[in-house]
Amino acid sequence: MDLQIRPSIQTFKPRPSAGRLSLVLMAGIILALGVAPVLAAGVSSTSALITLIILVPVASAFLVLALWFPTMRYELDPDQVVLRYGPVLTYRIPYREIRTIRRRNLSLTVWSTVRFPGIALFKVPYADAGDVKMCSTAALNNILLIETAKEKFGLTPADEDAFVAAVQARMEK
Repeated sequence: MDLQIRPSIQTFKPRPSAGRLSLVLMAGIILALGVAPVLAAGVSSTSALITLIILVPVASAFLVLALWFPTMRYELDPDQVVLRYGPVLTYRIPYREIRTIRRRNLSLTVWSTVRFPGIALFKVPYADAGDVKMCSTAALNNILLIETAKEKFGLTPADEDAFVAAVQARMEK
């Protein structure tokens, strides 16, 4: 019987941030905007009900993202870097496709996705870097940018030096 032993997955946590609080505050603001018209116009008002029907799911989405905040992690498996956030966000970056890894400060654009103080998720447009697939506890400063021929990925490992060294070691194999 020939057993094949696979190298273990190495996991890195992101830098600490107030990202969870940002998401909860955004949900609270959205809910307040939805409840205010209902209180002012009464529950029987059609426009107030429509406002609630639209804003409650949006606020709930922010609360779910806040619940998943502790699941953000960066995994190094034998073939690729995997960025994870809850069950909805998984980016896979094969080592053979990585061209550069460097720390950058990114420039804000008026267009935004989920990018608040302490968190940036999904594809985010930046003025100086173009579209970056983010899984990060920072939106602009000290972002570790991994570039491939086709895409850019932004992350914020707590132990950046160890993360970069581990990725480079696996790229050399």
